[in-house]
Amino acid sequence: MHYQPLVCAKTHMVRGCEALMRWNHPDRGAISPEDFISVAEEIGIVGEMGEWALNEVCRQAAEWPLELRVAVNVSPMQFAHDNFPQIVANALKQSGLTPERLELEITESVFLGDAGRTQRIFEELKALGVKLALDDFGTGYSSLSYLRTAPFDKIKIDQSFVRGATEEGNNNAAILSAIVSLADALDMETVAEGVEAKDELDLVTKRGATLVQGYIFARAMPHAELLERLEAGELKYEPRGPAKYRATRKTVFRRIGLIHEDSRYRVVMRNLSKTGARIEGLMDVPLGTEVVLDLGNGQLAVATVRRSKGSVQGVEFETPLISDGADGLCTRHRVSPYQIEAAGSPLTTLPQDPYSLIMAGRGKPRRSASSSRSRSARPKRVPATDYRSSCGNRVAEGAWRECLPRLRRGRGMSCAIFSD
Repeated sequence: MHYQPLVCAKTHMVRGCEALMRWNHPDRGAISPEDFISVAEEIGIVGEMGEWALNEVCRQAAEWPLELRVAVNVSPMQFAHDNFPQIVANALKQSGLTPERLELEITESVFLGDAGRTQRIFEELKALGVKLALDDFGTGYSSLSYLRTAPFDKIKIDQSFVRGATEEGNNNAAILSAIVSLADALDMETVAEGVEAKDELDLVTKRGATLVQGYIFARAMPHAELLERLEAGELKYEPRGPAKYRATRKTVFRRIGLIHEDSRYRVVMRNLSKTGARIEGLMDVPLGTEVVLDLGNGQLAVATVRRSKGSVQGVEFETPLISDGADGLCTRHRVSPYQIEAAGSPLTTLPQDPYSLIMAGRGKPRRSASSSRSRSARPKRVPATDYRSSCGNRVAEGAWRECLPRLRRGRGMSCAIFSD
């Protein structure tokens, strides 16, 4: 069993831990819980695994020098057994752990069964004195009637509501505030899950979350490591993580067009996220340069160069991309050929591809000292002040300056880029 700290949002002091099952296979190494838990449910042994985990966590938590709460995940199949309250009672009795220190995390899927039976199990568990937490709130079969009837002590805000909450125009921040307000009105604690960046930590703290869980403070650690920390009195966790949230990036290899003022280039996109991309193919592009990425099928994304080193640039999109519903990303709108034509002459293909020249140069073996010094076959390094006129294809002067306002207004239809 591993344990991830639950940290007070205001003081950064540890208030409890969530127990997480880990499997380190002798041949395959670390196996994701998503893989082995689903297999355990299919072959019908998840109940036995859950009972073992409950007993092990209670035994280990009883050894802690501080009376911190410990949370244990309960699967819907485990909760469905009529003898589940008795299993919990036995674990507490055998370990000597006080009931108020044990917290059972239950997902909304347990409410799909017999409502009367579910309510009876809740009442039996509360009679034991344990705490109940509603896990992954808002991602399943959400209903406010669950909060009205079930005796929960805590709501765990799913990390999907934390991700991207700091981005402009994202509604997750408002949802966070609504969940916290609801929990406060019902006298429940709230836990913000999956916090990884400092701006996310600031946001969930300002929105009133009680506890924070995530890599910003600590990853799940083995019991021995946690016990050593507790015995040393190291109860405060300092936030460690990036200053700002960065959207998940997908590794890609795709040739796209890049437009700057009245020139167009062919570049290669190496990775892509909702908020930006990494491209390769132009030398020494100045920071702050505003470009348009032609992603195909009329999808044009206005972007600004934020990082530049040699032939590699990192760009930030002015308007974030959105999900296409098939594990891919797309622009919110598509620009029609008529709008492009209205802005000026249509763009034509490049007579030469600077990316191909750069890669061809990298692949050539080094010449010996006695060999020819001819540099004609090597890729030309384009100065930052002249990269447009050296590699680009000229189009009507000012055409794309006129087209940019059309892109920013977002006229057109949505269209998927790709989903590989």
